[in-house]
Amino acid sequence: MVEPTGIARSRNLYRKAAMVACLFSRKRDVMARIVRGAALAFATATAMALAGCSGGGDGPGDGGEVEVDWFTTAGSEAEKAVWEEVASIASEENEGLTVSLSTAAWPDYWTKLPTVIRGNGAPCVAYFQMARLAPFAPSLMPLDDAALETAGIDTSEFDSSIIDAMKVDGELYAIPYDLGPYIMYYNKDLFESAGAPVPEAGWTVEDFVEAGKAVTGDGVYGFSVSQNAERFNAWLPTLTGELLVNEDYELDADNADVVEALEWYAGLVGDEQIASPVSSSTQDLEQQAFLSGNAAMYVDGPWAMVNLKENAPFELGTVTMPVGPGGGGTVVGGSGFAITKTCANPDEALKALASITGAEAEEYLGETGRAFPARTAQQPSWYGNAVPDAEETLPAALESGIGYRATPTWVEDAVLWQQGIVGVLNGDSDAEQFLTDFQDSAGS
Repeated sequence: MVEPTGIARSRNLYRKAAMVACLFSRKRDVMARIVRGAALAFATATAMALAGCSGGGDGPGDGGEVEVDWFTTAGSEAEKAVWEEVASIASEENEGLTVSLSTAAWPDYWTKLPTVIRGNGAPCVAYFQMARLAPFAPSLMPLDDAALETAGIDTSEFDSSIIDAMKVDGELYAIPYDLGPYIMYYNKDLFESAGAPVPEAGWTVEDFVEAGKAVTGDGVYGFSVSQNAERFNAWLPTLTGELLVNEDYELDADNADVVEALEWYAGLVGDEQIASPVSSSTQDLEQQAFLSGNAAMYVDGPWAMVNLKENAPFELGTVTMPVGPGGGGTVVGGSGFAITKTCANPDEALKALASITGAEAEEYLGETGRAFPARTAQQPSWYGNAVPDAEETLPAALESGIGYRATPTWVEDAVLWQQGIVGVLNGDSDAEQFLTDFQDSAGS
């Protein structure tokens, strides 16, 4: 499991990351890169269709090229274009190497990965959220000093807390590309139309409910609740001061505080009527409702900025999570990329990994709004393409954040949560009974 000591240090180190944030960033033509990335997506897809793949990468062909397959998540065509550009950067930085990208939406990725990663056709490079890394460690290549030297990766150039979070039992298995807290996104146009004041830093849970009521009506809801365990978990620090998983990395979902928090969360649909009922779909319906103008607020991380700015037909705003009985705050997490043990070309995969998480790629990911970079020197780049108020929101959220925690079976546990939570949110099932059943069934 992820080392508790690494997470324990996260608060101070996230504070340090927040202090680095500023508006000064190196400018480059981001849209040109996105267009070029989209063109590369077509070329890559065509090449893969013609050539196929085996064991995560092909050996040198007639032209001496080595192909490294890379599997990650993407929630939209805009996000996929960003990752295609990162693949292009990695290919350009390594002569004789081609990085071939494939993507899946968030819920589909975690459904496919357990099967894909253990097969002979596993990709060489794969995405991992820090909380979901440990169960896959037996299928991944440890990144020891020799591997890091081959790749040319200096881990001191990254935020040390997220480097620690990429370790399992003391061994490094992934190189991070981002970190960040959950924040509240809101539709400024809907608040203006309703004649309601926009949310401000320091607002309370009560203020949040009142704001939701002010903009609810005529087919519009104030908030979009989620059947996703991570997004409910993002509320727990401000509602209870804790998470679904305790500091010993054990599930603690059926305690009285979590029961009360889930009853409040479900009450946003039934009691307060500021959120619409949910469906059993695995897709990101809360973001879809927000972008379509059917929900005025929703919770997500800095990684969502690229999709929201690309697709929102309204003025976008951000604010920290509202202050509740737990004192405010939210969850801070991060993600990275690892190399699979079955990769046919591990040295080439290491070079690709170094570029995918390298300074140029990190600067680009920050500029597009896809990631708050894990490399400390590149962190200011994120603010250049974010909405103006994000410069205040993100550092404040980092300051009060709690490092993400998960059980060793969190991938399966999160699926189990999603299968049972819909009835609770829609008022058809009891929150306490659901949490008792979830506690008893999770990890089995």
